[in-house]
Amino acid sequence: MASALVQLDAYAEGATYVLGHNLIAFDLPHLRAANPSLRLLRMPSIDTLRLNPLAFPRNPYHHLVKHYQDGQLKRGRVNNPALDAQLALQLLADQRDALRKEAPDLLVAWHWLTTADTVDRAAQAQAGFDAFFSTLRQAPRPADAEAREALRQRLAEAACREQAEKVLDQSARHGWALAYALAWLSVAGGNSVIPPWVRHEFPEAGQLVRRLRDLACTDPACNWCRERQDARKELKRWFGFDDFRPDPADDDGRPMQQSIVEAAMAGESVLGILPTGTGKSLCYQLPALSRYDKTGALTVVISPLVALMADQVAGLERQGIDCAVTVNGMLSLPERKEALDRVRLGDAGILVIAPEQLRSVAVRNALAQREIGAWVLDEAHCLSRWGHDFRPDYRYVTRFIREKAPDAPVLCLTATAKPDVRKDILRHFRERSGVDLREFDGGARRANLDFVVMQTTPGRKFDDIHQILEADLPPHLPGGAIVYCATRRQAEDVAEFLSRKDVAAEHFHAGLSPEDKKTVQQRFIDGELRVIVATNAFGMG
Repeated sequence: MASALVQLDAYAEGATYVLGHNLIAFDLPHLRAANPSLRLLRMPSIDTLRLNPLAFPRNPYHHLVKHYQDGQLKRGRVNNPALDAQLALQLLADQRDALRKEAPDLLVAWHWLTTADTVDRAAQAQAGFDAFFSTLRQAPRPADAEAREALRQRLAEAACREQAEKVLDQSARHGWALAYALAWLSVAGGNSVIPPWVRHEFPEAGQLVRRLRDLACTDPACNWCRERQDARKELKRWFGFDDFRPDPADDDGRPMQQSIVEAAMAGESVLGILPTGTGKSLCYQLPALSRYDKTGALTVVISPLVALMADQVAGLERQGIDCAVTVNGMLSLPERKEALDRVRLGDAGILVIAPEQLRSVAVRNALAQREIGAWVLDEAHCLSRWGHDFRPDYRYVTRFIREKAPDAPVLCLTATAKPDVRKDILRHFRERSGVDLREFDGGARRANLDFVVMQTTPGRKFDDIHQILEADLPPHLPGGAIVYCATRRQAEDVAEFLSRKDVAAEHFHAGLSPEDKKTVQQRFIDGELRVIVATNAFGMG
């Protein structure tokens, strides 16, 4: 080892700088520990891992992030230092070419931030990046006044005015973290993410993005906050509506829907109770979309019903919004992989899953790659032991939240919450995760729902089902129905009986393949099927 290091030091004689991928955090500390007197340790150093998020912040370059995990260059060979060196050199050339296309003021800001005295203790790191940017810009390191003016220009229309000035006052101290925040802001509104290793080594980068773009001020002159922190303007921007549903209203006469959205956008944890048909889904969709656009954060929606998951994603797609993804048991393996890739690489702003999916290692790994902006428990009554649809896995969700993203707000939504259910939900979050949910009670009146109980016998049950469908689902009117059965065999028998009666019906249960489940559900959504006869597998994710 000692003789090899001597040879390496001799080989480096006469070089201008030392180059490597993850050089600063990995290679140089190991070399320094082995032989602190090496001359190459005093040479200017350039780390391509540090430069990567600046050069390639956009989604088309995610393959560079994807194949550089944990600071290691990924390839088809093992332990080939020469190939590692060649790849790092080629990557530097690619980074140089990409950075030459960036705006001059952004390069000025990056040059200054990455070479600030407080950034790296090692003078050689500062010298290496100074040499890189000086060559790239054909100019020396910018003066403080020039750099701060460049930063002010970059933040002028992309962030809160008040927060931008506060960040500018301590901009040199933020160093690389602010450089990475600026890189993300240069492509904000698209499908880019701050790489996981950056969030791990420079957590302040994500904090700066949230502070600059998702923390509302009260300054009337701040165009950003007056536009992007206004719930009604965001509603118009994303969904084209001028205002929220007026009913139900809160105690001040304001739309309950609006009050919940405003609280969620402000980062509060909420329990919202809204009757079926009053726009419950929008209460999480609008804050999620606004947050994703402003910070790139992912909102994770826990939902108990596969059909509901697909319907919510399809509804957003009809609005031209394609950043929602669902992962459930009906997906084939390639579809599941594609969905999780979209989550991991930043193409998804909303992930809709059943609570059982949190057991999946693949789902957990994908979530680990993203910043979680909020957790949503749709049909939150399933969490309560007093709820009629109690799902044990819902009670694991709070532990998962506590372990993975305890600071992200929680939004619980339900149309079915008796007083004891509400108390159980509030108590559960307070005791399990220290979260106090602000309660919004829109009542339980459901003018659009009827409940009817009919007496029947085993011999007449199938005929009674058919008569109900004929009465409530006449052929000349659009619509569909779900008939729930206790067993797979019953579901198959009822579907076959209805088909013989010229009703477009299919069965649905856990014995079907994922592809068959998806086909049946899609035919039902498209109106090709009038009736699905299902076991409770229709509601499992």
